[in-house]
Amino acid sequence: MELRQFTYVNMVASCGSFTKAAAKLFISQPALSNYINKVEEELGVRLFDRSASQLVLTYAGEEYLKRTKIILSQIEDMDREMRDIAHHMKGRLRIGFPSERIIYILPLILAPFKECYPGIDVEVVNGSGSRLIENLRAGDVDFVFLPNWTPIKDIANEDIAEEELVLVAAEGYLPDACFLSRENHIINWREVSKLPIITLKKGHALRKSVDVLFQNAGRKPQIFFESHSNMLSYRLAAQGLGVAIIPDITLELMEGSMPAEVCHLSEHPVTWPVSVLYRENCYIGKVERTLFEIAKEAMAAHKKWL
Repeated sequence: MELRQFTYVNMVASCGSFTKAAAKLFISQPALSNYINKVEEELGVRLFDRSASQLVLTYAGEEYLKRTKIILSQIEDMDREMRDIAHHMKGRLRIGFPSERIIYILPLILAPFKECYPGIDVEVVNGSGSRLIENLRAGDVDFVFLPNWTPIKDIANEDIAEEELVLVAAEGYLPDACFLSRENHIINWREVSKLPIITLKKGHALRKSVDVLFQNAGRKPQIFFESHSNMLSYRLAAQGLGVAIIPDITLELMEGSMPAEVCHLSEHPVTWPVSVLYRENCYIGKVERTLFEIAKEAMAAHKKWL
């Protein structure tokens, strides 16, 4: 076996086309097809079903690709370790963020990181929390910045910040019964939980946390609207269509937008840790450690609203 066969098969599977894969690998399409044919002959199985309208993996191909991703991930771990030894001159980091967190965090960390390591390429992926964890497990990203309350199997994490979850409502929308202290902006969650709520769709980390809050209150949420964005949830709540629970960074992203009433969820602010997640036993070198520390410093300095 040659190392390049893992790269070639992975690229063909990722692109779903020999032509597209060949272009990305900078080789000719016939040369790539012939190479994959020889690999299949040596293995004694077909890795790709060429009879379908679109190139797809066979069962053998799916199992081969699982092993391939593990091997390539281990090689990348070794490369990172060797890069440490070679003074961090070149390399790559693949980082995942939820859609709005990328808007907030990336501008805070990218410039100082590139100042430290101009030769390290940073590739960014964004999506829902559940999709990013799938990408992490599959080896498609190296690190994911994600808030989370619960441990995840086979995934290690390091906390970079503690973030408050706050309630947003239109000004004057909440009656006095919904407050423990209107002066201190502290709501009575058992009363507020009776109101229509605007929340994220399932699969987002915040939705899981909102579900936990309702379970703790012993109530079933009256979901008015399932949003794809905390910023959209804020705007809908500010219009008086219901209440929304959002992380406090969204308030900074919405500065200058519609005015709204923002409250603590309890006398002791409800927070969750924002963490950087990575596969267990992943090598964390000086470059990665610098990224973590930059993120911690940036998050510690972000504006507090309440």
